Amino acid sequence: MAQNLKDLAGRLSAGPRGMGTALKLLLGTSAMAYGVRESVFTVEGGHRAIFFNWISGVQQDTILVEGLHFRIPWFQYPIIYDIQARSRKISFPIDGEYLPASAVSTQCSGAS
Repeated sequence: MAQNLKDLAGRLSAGPRGMGTALKLLLGTSAMAYGVRESVFTVEGGHRAIFFNWISGVQQDTILVEGLHFRIPWFQYPIIYDIQARSRKISFPIDGEYLPASAVSTQCSGAS
């Protein structure tokens, strides 16, 4: 059984000529694509981002606006905040001695 496995491994490793180069090229291209994918991020509209660096901590002097940004993979990662102003509806019941029970509501804008 062990001899059969050794024979099979020998046949697989002796593939067609140039197969090793193609495999190295494929692995190199895949590693490069993964690195580019990990180094690019997008900040959507209505959001802002700051960088957290594993070496020096939060970079407070850099506030990233919406758009495409680059980072150093595995050392920096963005912390994205939502800064959109949203309106909020506030309602409260009014119950008086001489008034019927009713509710008053108002809508206010502001950060939530």
